[in-house]
Amino acid sequence: MIAMPKPIKKKKPAGEVVKFYLVNAIVIPSFGTLGISIAAQGIRELLPIMRTRLHRAVPGAEFLRDYQSIENLDLSHVASCLLFLAVTVIWIRVISEFKGVGPVMGYRKTRPFAFGFYAIVASTILIADAFVFFIALAARNNGWSDAPAYVPVVCTCMYAAGIAAFAAFHQSYYHPDHV
Repeated sequence: MIAMPKPIKKKKPAGEVVKFYLVNAIVIPSFGTLGISIAAQGIRELLPIMRTRLHRAVPGAEFLRDYQSIENLDLSHVASCLLFLAVTVIWIRVISEFKGVGPVMGYRKTRPFAFGFYAIVASTILIADAFVFFIALAARNNGWSDAPAYVPVVCTCMYAAGIAAFAAFHQSYYHPDHV
């Protein structure tokens, strides 16, 4: 068997790199803060234990209560950040798989159990994230009680589409030849 040479990776043009980091510098703080804060409210609604303040939950973090904004952080914010990161990475992987970059789509015929396991885990996490976001918007104590019933559903769909679009942007940057 003849070994194929590795393709030479071309350097990206400076304009494309600058555009990539500029979009990240704008999208991550704005969309991330919005998504994380709303999802944190949903996590608080579902799991009351997550309302525990960080300065009480983390040993040695008592100094956090001296800072006005930081003292309001609780475990739900940490869980929400981790969920946001996990969902973004999963969307990047899902888009990569559908474009043929990853190995999981090849498992459908050779390893159907592994393919099913990956698909179920990814689907469960993505659906749980959307559910948490929906619960936060549908809660009666967050000031949205005057909004029509379809608003939380539409906002949740827009949130999921926004994360998928951001993940597609990342996937196309790292794998431009698989569009």
